[in-house]
Amino acid sequence: MTLFKHPASPLDWEASIVQMQERSERRAWQVAKVASVIAVACAVAFASMLPFYRLIPLPIEVDRLTGEAEVIDVLDARHVKLTELVDRHWLSTYVQARERYFWPFLQMDYDTVRVMSDGQAERDYEQIYAGPDALDKMLGPDVERRIKVLSTSLPPGEPGRAVVHFMRTTVDHGQAGRPECFLATIAYQYRPKLLQREREGTLNPLGFKVTAYSRDVDYGVCQDSTASGAVTSTHTATLSTEVQR
Repeated sequence: MTLFKHPASPLDWEASIVQMQERSERRAWQVAKVASVIAVACAVAFASMLPFYRLIPLPIEVDRLTGEAEVIDVLDARHVKLTELVDRHWLSTYVQARERYFWPFLQMDYDTVRVMSDGQAERDYEQIYAGPDALDKMLGPDVERRIKVLSTSLPPGEPGRAVVHFMRTTVDHGQAGRPECFLATIAYQYRPKLLQREREGTLNPLGFKVTAYSRDVDYGVCQDSTASGAVTSTHTATLSTEVQR
């Protein structure tokens, strides 16, 4: 016996279409929710990684004699000891105060160097501002010596020894002269127990003491890494046995 199926009524077709639309909408909303969750997760991950983002420069060093260029390592706290950074800080501070000549800061620099010097280094410095040929009497208030520390070298295996390379520019009545470069050879140590006054402790809390100081002319190319030009040093050297002014 053959069974005949009655064709679906228009109401059944309409209900079927409505159900299909509802399922399609539910599926679309589910996809939208999943996409929103993924977008939020990506935003959170990006925000959490943002503090660790940094641009790493590639400094290039050029040999002044051969002209050969090479990429040097960027200062990294994981590779540089804290004591080395502290040494470089105090060495730079000392050289700046000792070699600079700026009339309004003259007394402050003098006190700073006195607190940070000991032995022969202190006696040599006192001679610079003693007698009729004192540096302040020779230069007066209209001359300025500007100091820029170019580099600080700490020889490996020689604790308490350093070589500071710095540039000095003399400004006379507003006219800047030819830059000069020097090498300061320094012997230093820390003696915090020698500080007896509060002011000394404020200027030099770690008791940094320079026990020997020698300044010699750098006869190479006198160049500031931040400047575009270079100047060749041609002046005569100052002997370490003489009073250096």
